[in-house]
Amino acid sequence: MSHELTVSLSREGGIIDLDLESVALGTVHIDSEKLSADERAGTAKKLLAASALYCYCAALDKALDARNAKYDKIEGKATLETGVDDKGRGRVTSIRLDVTVRMDQEYEFIFDRVEKVMKQGCLVTGSLEPGIKMIYNLELDCGDE
Repeated sequence: MSHELTVSLSREGGIIDLDLESVALGTVHIDSEKLSADERAGTAKKLLAASALYCYCAALDKALDARNAKYDKIEGKATLETGVDDKGRGRVTSIRLDVTVRMDQEYEFIFDRVEKVMKQGCLVTGSLEPGIKMIYNLELDCGDE
């Protein structure tokens, strides 16, 4: 089963509108004329890291829900590293996802099973893995028990 989606981009000078064609996401409007070169750098890499993190956390949510594990909160951070390939071209070399699930200790045994499943990543990270090293750090926080 395949699924197709689209996004579109319009650029006029330094004004960029990235239409994600989604009610949930809308249009990302970037006025690069108001940004310094340092602030403009890395926008696409941030979007890539955000996509990987969002997909991974969504898959984690579904994996926990499928096993009736209730959680209080999922928090995560994506760290993207760049380098060069064997031809000297700039490339994203790795993305590390550090994700913490806050839940009651009664669900710890379910978390342990889900953690093993999540080592396989998600649709986006699995699609990136042939060319980008993916590192998954999934932690459980049972609070101050």
